[in-house]
Amino acid sequence: MWTKIRLGIYGATCLAGLLWPFYFIIQFISLVRNGNIQGSVIDIGTAFFDDAWITPTSGFISADTVILLIAIFIFYVAEGKRLKLKLWGIYFPLTFLISLAFSFGAFMFMREIELNKKD
Repeated sequence: MWTKIRLGIYGATCLAGLLWPFYFIIQFISLVRNGNIQGSVIDIGTAFFDDAWITPTSGFISADTVILLIAIFIFYVAEGKRLKLKLWGIYFPLTFLISLAFSFGAFMFMREIELNKKD
């Protein structure tokens, strides 16, 4: 029973990590399309990352996320190797291509499946 609950939670966080962050990406894209943010692709990318640090609140969340990212990447390596997970390295690019919430939820989902194979 607890396994199914954990799988449900990890699956839900994976789905939420796909949908909720992209809500904000769509808003950013809308700002670019409306001309509120202009310039080259590099200028637009710089604006995106600069906005993550623009207020003390967003700076706090960004700093916290960066430190969490380092710990999670170490966890991916350690658990991926320990459990001999297939394709454990795929979660690194998924973090940057989709979101940290998605990749971590997906990793934990697959980890849970692997742990339950051994029981």
